[in-house]
Amino acid sequence: MSNILEATSFGATSTTDDVLAGANLTGKRILVTGVSAGIGVETARSLAAHGRHVLGAARDLNKAKLQPSRCERTPRPTVGTSS
Repeated sequence: MSNILEATSFGATSTTDDVLAGANLTGKRILVTGVSAGIGVETARSLAAHGRHVLGAARDLNKAKLQPSRCERTPRPTVGTSS
């Protein structure tokens, strides 16, 4: 069985932009959890900045509604709840 962990050059000072550089995510839709604060917002922001389709999930809808302006590349999407 092969080891699934690989050594990387990423560390404590690496950014999401560093990690995404060279990643081929063409045609992928990406679900990011925790988009109401912190690393979830930064991850969604970076993915959107790289032209990826990002769907965000959060426990606190009111906090999450404040974040799309930090992540958008195109006009602000409608934020709502699903049934």
